Amino acid sequence: MTVLVEDNFAVRLPEIPNRYRANCSKEWGCFVMGDTKKMSSIEAEKAGLTKGKFVEMALCWVEKKILTFEPNYINEEFTEIWGIPVGGEMKAQYNEKCSELSTFLIHRQSKDKLSGLIEVFSREAFNQWVAEGMKGDYQEYALSKAAEFYFTHIFRFEMTQVEGNYGIYYYVQTTFRKPENKVENAALTIARQIYEGQLNGLGYCTDSRLEENQDKCLLALQAQQVEQENVAKLEGGKKTKILKAANA
Repeated sequence: MTVLVEDNFAVRLPEIPNRYRANCSKEWGCFVMGDTKKMSSIEAEKAGLTKGKFVEMALCWVEKKILTFEPNYINEEFTEIWGIPVGGEMKAQYNEKCSELSTFLIHRQSKDKLSGLIEVFSREAFNQWVAEGMKGDYQEYALSKAAEFYFTHIFRFEMTQVEGNYGIYYYVQTTFRKPENKVENAALTIARQIYEGQLNGLGYCTDSRLEENQDKCLLALQAQQVEQENVAKLEGGKKTKILKAANA
């Protein structure tokens, strides 16, 4: 286990990732942890497994994943969020002078909302790169600007209720704000350290279970693609034979 300390604020980096789930179904609409199968939201709350409708975090790492969670999600794209909770029930379980690196997944509408926010950052970085004379590699510039933004803002992930064709459900809305106190500034400094450690291969923001899950998904998709190509070749061959026979 690793502990990082900044300005009298400590963050624990557990060996087994501290993973939460964003349960967006209409009966729940909250973050949960642990095994909640066959439980109602009330039962889960009594068992201490619900962790509120929002979390505020210093972001450490954001990464796309292709994952399968049968029977509902097969080879589906998720976004993996890693951060240090500084507000909400995820933070409230710790002393005010500490927190723990935590992670959760978002998908579908929640993922798309975050992607839209990131696209705004990317567009602003592109405009600034052009305004500064297009010096250096744009991708490196954009990455630097994104990191600069992430580590100077606190991100809030909050369950938002909506009604669709199948009734009421929730998605995770992402917003951001400037840090408001010493704890949040210290968390942002540590978040940057975690990000740099991940870039250097320290694996701070790596869940081996999800890596294995993704590897299986990518192999399955690759096999699917090969099968489709083989079928297309076979059908193409049949059509060629038919045309030759017709012209004979």
